[in-house]
Amino acid sequence: MPRTRRGVNGAARRPSESGAVTAETAVVLPALVVVFAVLATGAQAVQRQLACADAARVAARLAARGESVDDVRRAAQSVAPERAVVSVVRSDGLVRVTVTARVPLLGLGALPTVDVAGRAVAADEEAGGERPW
Repeated sequence: MPRTRRGVNGAARRPSESGAVTAETAVVLPALVVVFAVLATGAQAVQRQLACADAARVAARLAARGESVDDVRRAAQSVAPERAVVSVVRSDGLVRVTVTARVPLLGLGALPTVDVAGRAVAADEEAGGERPW
């Protein structure tokens, strides 16, 4: 007759259930890792999008005051995420700045990326300070 195993609280356990928790953990743990990685990627995307928006605002203010395009890009790059692309367009009395950055999926460079962007528009003071609205 097999011996009855006792659990921590003294209750009898069936021998067939030993190791069940280990098997369940082995199945659930990879799923938890993937969920955590997806949440971390989402948080990183939000953080980089906010940094792009801040960089675009800074650049639009400087460009509207008449700063050189090099100074505007340099200022935007100092606030933007690494390797962000800064675009400055002047037209119709406005300055439009777009800052775009890439976010690698799951934090791995080998996987596809998601582009995030921040945009800002300001009245071009060099164009006579006229506001189109």
